[in-house]
Amino acid sequence: LAYPAYLGTRYLRTPPINDVSTDLQDPPRFEQAARFRPRGTADYPGGEAAEMQRTAYPDLDTLQVAANAQIAFEAARSVLAKRRWTIILDRPPVGRRDGQIEAIARTPVLGFREDVAVRIRSAQDGVNIDVRSASRYGRHDLGSNAARVRRLLEDIDDAVTALLEARQRQQQKAAPTKTPTQPSKR
Repeated sequence: LAYPAYLGTRYLRTPPINDVSTDLQDPPRFEQAARFRPRGTADYPGGEAAEMQRTAYPDLDTLQVAANAQIAFEAARSVLAKRRWTIILDRPPVGRRDGQIEAIARTPVLGFREDVAVRIRSAQDGVNIDVRSASRYGRHDLGSNAARVRRLLEDIDDAVTALLEARQRQQQKAAPTKTPTQPSKR
C-alpha cells in the first residue's frame, strides 16, 4: 500500500501537466520525436499549462554557461549517452544555427517512453541551454518531467565544467614551458 499512497500524494501535490520546458515562450521543438508521439501532442501546450508549471516549478529555467556552443553540445550529448537514452536527433550547432538533441527516455518502473529535447543556442555571454521533457501518454506526469529536466540541467552544467577544465589542462600541457638558460662555463 505504500507505493500507491506515494503516487496518490504525488498526484495531489503536482500540477496536472505532462510537458515541461525551461523556455516557456519558445520551448525546444520536437522534430524527430514528433513522429513517435500521439497525434496533436508534439506542440508545447503553453497557456494554462505554462502558468501551472511556472507556479509549481519556478526553479526550471534556461541554463546559461560561459562556454562555446560546441563544448555545450558535446557535454549535453555525453550526458544523454551516459543515461543510455535513445538519441534520435543529433544536430550540432553550426554558425548561427542552434544545436538540437532529441532522445527517448524510459521511466524506471513501467518503462514508459518519454521524449526529451535539448537546445543549445549561442548568446552574448556564452550559451543558453534549454530542455523540454514530455510524457507521451496521460495528462499527469506526477512531477517526473520536471525532476528529469532538473537533473539533466545539473548534469550538463557539471559536464560543461569538466570539459572546460580538461581542455584547459590540455592547453597547459601543450604550451611549452620556458626554462631559464644557464650560462655556459667556458
